Amino acid sequence: MDISRDQIMAQGVRVTEGAALGAALRSRRKRLGYTQEDLADMLGFSPRLVGEIERGRGTVGIDKVLAFATALGVDVVAFER
Repeated sequence: MDISRDQIMAQGVRVTEGAALGAALRSRRKRLGYTQEDLADMLGFSPRLVGEIERGRGTVGIDKVLAFATALGVDVVAFER
C-alpha cells in the first residue's frame, strides 16, 4: 500500500529534517509489522544502517533512503523541505 502526497498532507506530516523523515519511515515500518532486521534483509542493508536511517543520523546516501522508503511504499517526494 503506497502513501500518496495527499494522504501525507492530510495527516499533517511535514518533514523538515532527516530525523523527521526517519521517524516517519520507522512508524511506517512498524505499522507494516517489519523488524529492522526484516527490512535490512529485504534491502540488502545491515540492521545498523536501517537504524541510522530511522534516526536520521550518519551520512546515508539518498539512494539508500529512497530504497528504504520505496520498500515501505512511502513517496518521499511528498515530503517537503
